[in-house]
Amino acid sequence: MQLLEMSDISVVFGGRELFAFDRFELWTGDKIGLIGANGSGKTTFLRLISKELKPVQGKIKSRGNWKIFHQFSEESSLFQNDGHQVEGEALSRWDLKEIADRKVDTYSGGEKTRIRLAEVFTSPTDLLLFDEPTANLDREGMEQLQELLNNLESFILISHDRELLDQVTNRTLDIIEGKIIDFPGKYSEYMEWKEQEYKRKEKEYRDYIHEKNRLVKIASNQRNRAKKMTKKPKNISSSDAKQREFGAVGRSYGGKEKSLLASAKHTEKRIEQLEKKEKPKKQFIIRPDFSLTDAPKNKIIIEGKDLSFGYEGQDLIFEKANFRLKGNRRTVLLGPNGCGKTTLFRLIEEGHPGIRIVPKAKIGILRQALDQIDPEKNILENIHHTSIQKEEVNRNVLARMGFAEKDLFKKASVLSGGEKIKLTFAMLFVADFNMILMDEPTNYLDLPSIEAIEQLFLEYEGTMLFTSHDRQFVEHLAEEVWTIDEGKIYNHHGTFPWQKEEHNASNDEKIVLELRKSQLIGELSLGLRSEEEVMEELKTIEEALRKIPPFKK
Repeated sequence: MQLLEMSDISVVFGGRELFAFDRFELWTGDKIGLIGANGSGKTTFLRLISKELKPVQGKIKSRGNWKIFHQFSEESSLFQNDGHQVEGEALSRWDLKEIADRKVDTYSGGEKTRIRLAEVFTSPTDLLLFDEPTANLDREGMEQLQELLNNLESFILISHDRELLDQVTNRTLDIIEGKIIDFPGKYSEYMEWKEQEYKRKEKEYRDYIHEKNRLVKIASNQRNRAKKMTKKPKNISSSDAKQREFGAVGRSYGGKEKSLLASAKHTEKRIEQLEKKEKPKKQFIIRPDFSLTDAPKNKIIIEGKDLSFGYEGQDLIFEKANFRLKGNRRTVLLGPNGCGKTTLFRLIEEGHPGIRIVPKAKIGILRQALDQIDPEKNILENIHHTSIQKEEVNRNVLARMGFAEKDLFKKASVLSGGEKIKLTFAMLFVADFNMILMDEPTNYLDLPSIEAIEQLFLEYEGTMLFTSHDRQFVEHLAEEVWTIDEGKIYNHHGTFPWQKEEHNASNDEKIVLELRKSQLIGELSLGLRSEEEVMEELKTIEEALRKIPPFKK
């Protein structure tokens, strides 16, 4: 069944055309991933087809029963402020019964998302529209959402989670520069096609420039030869030259000149008729000078010893927890919603007595509140306020984050949530920090920005500690993996928890640790690592091995 038909659509926002297209159809069985940069119009597209907005021009015909999950909505009929709940199968599926007696203002961001998703899935619909449903969801919540999406017949999904898009979609829409690209495949297939399109356009541009230069050279030679025909030959009198031209067999010198000029004009006409090819946009290369941050040389930057902490009237979040954060490493902190990840960041920032930070560490923090930005300053003024880098680096970082040159003088107060996150990233990257804490950095970011951030921080020379529920982002960046479990912090030595779950957890972890021991001994014998460094890591491995139960046969 055809669920949606749109034709001759134009949408204007803030005095400019946001996007326009001739035709779009959606049928039963379409599982669409909607992607695009922040501000491109993804949310507007959903509001348009759900009839919350009207286009400037065009026709929209829809059929069936629809529901929409809004990105920033806090409303839900499942839970009220008095703590009462509406019973339903969705509540148990989303592990919501355990929080039913709590007040709404005590719910975490992930719990609120679960509540709203439970409400969306409570009754059957012909089409569901999702605007960033994964924001603040932990891994268990993501797996539940993925299972439910796979069981749906039709939906449109805006998400920055690339793995989720690949697992559940069969069609991709990309809103880019005011146009909509409709690709019959999942996200990774679309990105492969897009890369091939870039290479094709790059070749077409090279061929165009080569042919244009060739024709320009031919036309220039023809004009130069024609110019020579107007001059009399050397060592000959004017009268002899006239007589020779008058008696010449074939074309006269004047005739040859006209012929060459005509050929030149014809060649120049061919240049004008060449199909013009635009040079594909390339990513900016950013080379900040990290030495300006005066980074510490210590192997351990932050250390927690017997850290205990809990909020008044509640159980302890951390109970004699220990951790050691290595310098110049990218470490991810994983765990379910409410386990204490954000709390640990706050304790580090506030200098809890159970946490030791080396003196030269200068910590930059990406907060979800985005309070580093001055709303009264424009984009350039904000980044200049924190930057220790050159002007060129500042502008390149902003460009890599998707800020056009013409938008750099916009006040921060008019930026969208995603744009503010991107500006905060840019400010952190060029500031006088040698360590960065990031709490859920990919929330509300568009996919191009997430990929840009990955590239930025893969080249980052400082120390990073971050949390994220985006599995691909974690796998691409993390060199160390920590988890929080029952008040303790555990180091998984680069092994992701979901990898161990796919096999026998205790057996596989033991194998990995034993293999690492052998590698360390080999590195020591070859002189690749110092004895102090090897012994330190061996001690950590032995402690981890003691906590693993015996092999299961």
